Amino acid sequence: MEYYNDKKNQAAAKIFFMLAQMIVLAMVYILVYTSFVAVQFAIKEYALSPLMYFPVAVALVVFPILLYKYRQMFNAGRMLAAFTWMMATASLIIVLLYVYVAQITG
Repeated sequence: MEYYNDKKNQAAAKIFFMLAQMIVLAMVYILVYTSFVAVQFAIKEYALSPLMYFPVAVALVVFPILLYKYRQMFNAGRMLAAFTWMMATASLIIVLLYVYVAQITG
């Protein structure tokens, strides 16, 4: 008789979470790149300061750090909280970048 072992489920969950993190990172970075292009357009069109790149650069640097923290949270056993925080911060960064670009180009 075979005993139930949760190690296989935990390993699969880690792989699933890592794949989800890569997909979310790709989506956020696509929007970060688009924001860089939009800010570059706004700088040329409206003669703005190059400091307008700063919020986009912050999103570029901060999001991978947050993903690392969420992976630590996931490995510590707080799987649902890590997944929820990952999706929430990705959504927040996307919305904030959209609002920022809309403000400087409109």
